Amino acid sequence: MSIIQEDFRVSYEVLKIGSIKSWDEVKIDGVKYRPSVKIRATNIEEKMDAKVGLREIETIVDFQIHTNTLDEAVLLQEQFRKMRANNQSVHFIGDLPRKEKADDILVIKSIEPLEDFLQRNNITLKTKETKKDK
Repeated sequence: MSIIQEDFRVSYEVLKIGSIKSWDEVKIDGVKYRPSVKIRATNIEEKMDAKVGLREIETIVDFQIHTNTLDEAVLLQEQFRKMRANNQSVHFIGDLPRKEKADDILVIKSIEPLEDFLQRNNITLKTKETKKDK
């Protein structure tokens, strides 16, 4: 995606990373999609319902970050797992939430270059070094 005019931007902070999923490049209906990683976050609010009493209403959001290669997606997924284990938040500049399917999950896609996203979150995508045969 290439932004041709930017008059606003929305900053998000994912306080707690839920599930983490990565995808390889796919082609759907002739449209090519880059590899990406999605992290899920959920907010739960309580609401009083006259018939059933107190209800919990979930807002589920998938934050999607595109990468250039599947290798980058795998490395980013590993970094997100480390961040989740250390209770670190993720800072994200994205579009407005949208529903992509018939379910109630909202999707927010990053609108910033991958390098800017990585720098903002102090993430380095380093490939694993392999040991040379002796």
